[in-house]
Amino acid sequence: MTASVYLQPALILHRRPYRESSLLIDAITRDHGVVTLVAKAVRSDKSRSAALLQPFSLLNLSFLGSGDLKTLTSVERLATFELQRLALYCGFYVNELLQRLCFPHAPCPEVFERYQHCLQALTTAADIALSLRHFELDLLEMLGYGVEFERDTANDSQVVAHKRYDYRPAYGMVEGSDGTISGATLIQLAHRQPLPEQAAHEAKHLLRQMLDQHLGGKPLKSRDVLSHIIKYL
Repeated sequence: MTASVYLQPALILHRRPYRESSLLIDAITRDHGVVTLVAKAVRSDKSRSAALLQPFSLLNLSFLGSGDLKTLTSVERLATFELQRLALYCGFYVNELLQRLCFPHAPCPEVFERYQHCLQALTTAADIALSLRHFELDLLEMLGYGVEFERDTANDSQVVAHKRYDYRPAYGMVEGSDGTISGATLIQLAHRQPLPEQAAHEAKHLLRQMLDQHLGGKPLKSRDVLSHIIKYL
């Protein structure tokens, strides 16, 4: 049975050419999770939709289909997040994270909402690194991959600011004299607080460990691009 969805709030994560005149679009929607859509004939001279189907634009999408690949039937633009320079590349990084980590067709309204907050923060470019760290943390928690930063799982005790800790995949934070992250940084992350320079470096290393655990060993293309621009990731 063919299902139809009307005026679903969505943001484009990725688009690529499909056949002679169409596009394949990966979009995150409010109520239907990440979906793949075919936008037919939008690359023709007569189409007005191609200009609307851009990343970082909040859209209302209508689509139909019974399989994994849906057919786009209409699009209207609601708003646009204006990302510039470094923030633009970071936006593509966030998009790739969502593509790789979110389960297709799994409703995730809280992720959809948090993604918009992240894009809004990137438009200001006030503290890009902090915006990314907080989004990474929230995404992992919303998808069920979160870690209790204020608890030493080995000793079942509270994390102490002046001690050092290591991250153990599928286990949590464990105290170690040569640990890669301080207790103070873990507490700051847990409470989504600003991060001083050394804490920001530790947080970047920790979040990369945590994300890589769930990326199946396949590197992020956007991270490679950003590594040549600035070492935020």
